[in-house]
Amino acid sequence: MTAALSGRGAVLALSLVGLMLAGTIWQPFDPHAVNLQAALEGPSMQHWLGTDHLGRDLASRLLAGAQPSLLAIVIVLISSLGIGLLAGVAIGFGPASLSNCVRWLAETALALPTLIVALLLSALFGAGIVAISAALVASTWAPYALTIAALLERLRSETYWAASIALGSDTLGAVRRHGLPNAWPMIGALAGADAGRAVILVASLGFLGLSADTGQPEWGTMIHEYRMFVFSEPRLVLAPVCATALVAFALNRILDRG
Repeated sequence: MTAALSGRGAVLALSLVGLMLAGTIWQPFDPHAVNLQAALEGPSMQHWLGTDHLGRDLASRLLAGAQPSLLAIVIVLISSLGIGLLAGVAIGFGPASLSNCVRWLAETALALPTLIVALLLSALFGAGIVAISAALVASTWAPYALTIAALLERLRSETYWAASIALGSDTLGAVRRHGLPNAWPMIGALAGADAGRAVILVASLGFLGLSADTGQPEWGTMIHEYRMFVFSEPRLVLAPVCATALVAFALNRILDRG
């Protein structure tokens, strides 16, 4: 019963992320098209989630708003995993001076407040997804590095690791064959949490007006724009809030399979 529920949850999560991907290239209406005669219409067959105060289709804006979050997730996961893997191997197999230096950098990076770093980078280099992603990567590579280093240290005491080296496998080959498969459950859990954090951080900075382009649909920007209708038309605010929460949960559900 538990396994069946888990399977259904994974299918629902994958469906939600699939809808998010599809929404970046297709929307039922132009998300920018203004039609004041259709302002604040409720949900209908034509407009699934209704329209906003300018008559724009809310569902279309919600689908188009997924693109900044997706881009940030891709940048963060690829960069954090790549840097974390290299740093973890350096800690585990590098010379003592390099190992200690990288470990100190990783432990320092863990203390960085992501939102403050994002605000600082936005002020220095301009608001945008790249600044947001860089802020996340600055702190998220460290848990991967320390996790991989700890796992490699444990694996080096295992018999099959020694046998693999004795049979002629080099260190990188042994890491690929034994290290990464054993590390994936923990790495997947970290990746799921980081993907969820990326979605929430993009929405948070969008709410503060630091998204890539305030003229483009983005979930945080939509929450900020629709906040004045929170009591009269709560669906306008609830739609991007629920989308942010559901996608963060779905990504954590998909990636954290340990």
